[in-house]
Amino acid sequence: MQSWVGRAGIPIICAAILAGCGGGSKPNNAVTQVTVAPASLSLNPGDVGQLSTSALNSANTAVTATITFSSSNPSLVTVSTGGLVCAGVWDANFVVCNVARDSMGNPLTGVANITATASGVNSTAIPISVHQQLSSIIVQQASPGSACTSLNQTQQYQATACSTVATPHDSTGPCAPNAKDVTSLVGTFSWTQTTTLVGTVDTNGLVTATAPGQMGVVASVGGVQSSAAPFRGCMPVAIRLHLSTDSGGTLTTSASMNPADTLTLEADMDDEAGVTIPNAPVTIVSNSNQAASVSGTTMTANSPGGAGILAACIPPGCGANLNLPVYSNLFSTTVNGTSPATTVYVSTTFAPPIGTFSTLVPLDTSTNTLGTAINLPGPPNSLVFTPNGVKAYMGTTAGLVSIDTGTNTATLVAANVTGKVLAVSADGNTVILSSGALAPNPLTGNIEPIEKAAANQRLVVFTANTNGVQSFVQQGAVAAAFTNDGFKAFIAADCSHDSPAVASCPALSPPGANQNVYVFSPAISLQTLNLGGTTANNEDVTTLPSGPLGYVVNSASSSLQALGTCNNQLQASPPATSAPQLVKSFANSNVIVAVNGTGIDINTATVATTSLTAPISSSTCVPAVSYSNQFIDFGQGAFTARQLLVAGNAVGNNGSPTNGTHIVVVPAGVNKLFTAVPGGAPTIIPLAAAGATEALSGGLTLDGNTAWVGVAGSNTVDQIDLVGGTDANQIVTSFKKGDSTAAPPNLVAVKPK
Repeated sequence: MQSWVGRAGIPIICAAILAGCGGGSKPNNAVTQVTVAPASLSLNPGDVGQLSTSALNSANTAVTATITFSSSNPSLVTVSTGGLVCAGVWDANFVVCNVARDSMGNPLTGVANITATASGVNSTAIPISVHQQLSSIIVQQASPGSACTSLNQTQQYQATACSTVATPHDSTGPCAPNAKDVTSLVGTFSWTQTTTLVGTVDTNGLVTATAPGQMGVVASVGGVQSSAAPFRGCMPVAIRLHLSTDSGGTLTTSASMNPADTLTLEADMDDEAGVTIPNAPVTIVSNSNQAASVSGTTMTANSPGGAGILAACIPPGCGANLNLPVYSNLFSTTVNGTSPATTVYVSTTFAPPIGTFSTLVPLDTSTNTLGTAINLPGPPNSLVFTPNGVKAYMGTTAGLVSIDTGTNTATLVAANVTGKVLAVSADGNTVILSSGALAPNPLTGNIEPIEKAAANQRLVVFTANTNGVQSFVQQGAVAAAFTNDGFKAFIAADCSHDSPAVASCPALSPPGANQNVYVFSPAISLQTLNLGGTTANNEDVTTLPSGPLGYVVNSASSSLQALGTCNNQLQASPPATSAPQLVKSFANSNVIVAVNGTGIDINTATVATTSLTAPISSSTCVPAVSYSNQFIDFGQGAFTARQLLVAGNAVGNNGSPTNGTHIVVVPAGVNKLFTAVPGGAPTIIPLAAAGATEALSGGLTLDGNTAWVGVAGSNTVDQIDLVGGTDANQIVTSFKKGDSTAAPPNLVAVKPK
């Protein structure tokens, strides 16, 4: 075997750098150190490698010097004057690297040390390993049997170099039966890992766990790289979120606070190896930042209302490459007081007269007056705030519009992305839209899909910080809900309204199946689930405030269908008195509210605090959940719910369910609102304005005690006092349809504050 290189190497000349520039100073050109890189080489017989060198003075500055090389075994390894290393013997001109062989003609193998010398100063000896051609490298744990490694603990890996050229082959060991273990001949392995999110590996193959999750450990030498050997940082099987001041076995998992109060939280975890870790490497988040926000471990009360705080192992920062989120208990926070004045934003979905703009009008609740109209690029169909209230997103016929609530300005952020805004993530960065969603036709007012042809419908995800747009060919998406950690969104689909009418969404597999729940996550590919056969459709979706479950209103089921967040698999359904129509959840308690044909089911979920079964997998990642149900009959006979409004507090300031905030049902075609408090009796509130026929759209203040709704017939925006049970104020609007007749304010949302 021979290797050919270019012209003979030439001596390495280092740039001369003087110690001073004037005043008669003496140049510091004396060599005190010679460095060589790399620290070792591993070569096949006849291969050529390169060494780079530097001659340094006492100031560690490169100086001019001639560098020569010597080999401890010139019959095995030789070096050119330019630092080219031959795994064999160079010819006289350093052009051909001749393989060194023994008396039987076999290539020589072994180790030779190369030393670089300048001005009598020697470098550290550099080992050059010459070995048979490698076929593979196998990486294994040095002590097999450890399923995972706890945080900050270590696991030693070892590498075995195998050669199919070397004979005889091994009968045992990692290289057997088709190769020979030549590890002792190859020198030093280089170690790397497939991700830095789970652990770090040192130069000797020792891996330190830095976070839960899974990664690969890789060794390489002689130009050959191993397959990745699995390393698992132990996942949490239980996460406990509580006050940092807790001591002993009693944990504080709720708080009643006043605005501006702060508390310090702590999240502890038990991992798969049974190790308890305080201040666990998990993320603490709030599901209502306007009520109470979290920065690190500090929770700050911001405005009266309710917030649920949870700690979660959220991929990829925690649980990387496993994509199995694990959630803590819900820390229930109530911020005392009454919501301050805020802004209600009012619009109509009807197209205006030619030559005029569609508008969004802010209503100042401190004076109950309408402000200056904000021009929109096209008729809107939806209005959803980011949880912090800084922005709102509107779907319009011209594209996605962002509303800056500080300046009351509208910006078209994604032209031609036409669809209804279904949900915004907890951090406000991800917006889900659907052109298959139901919305009022801007010309007729009829409720129908924005894009009627199912084959042309799209599900769109907009990422605010990059203005990125992902478009998916998915039909019929009508509602969406994010988990509070932002890891996943469940998206309900209903194709029964498409034109031409179809019994199931087309363009899906298998043909005829209505795969009607989509699951979006930044960490995994979009998934499609089938929950209810070939004719079932879904109308609404929500998630459990503490994270581990999503709930879907499915037309084939008489109750909500529950899905595990970590595995998308059906779980036991909460009880129901009849088939649900819409569903929402509170913020500060694991309470799910579902509207049915005559009233509401209020389900309180109790999530098991015992540890999940190790190892965490798709079959063990969902905790056990039990339910208790309260049914409230509104006593109004059968009705169809147009909207369900739920605020933050399922439990009020004194801890009593009857002091919680209100649930509001907006019924279609009825000039009343149906309201209730968990644990209490229903209240029916008539709409007060003359000519009022029905409420169309609305929102709640953060404290859950006031609703604002747009009303048809009177074309007013009404302030509903939920505590007193009255329609307290009616503000007349002046929206116009294309024919200049009055348009109802059928798009109303309350800025969270």
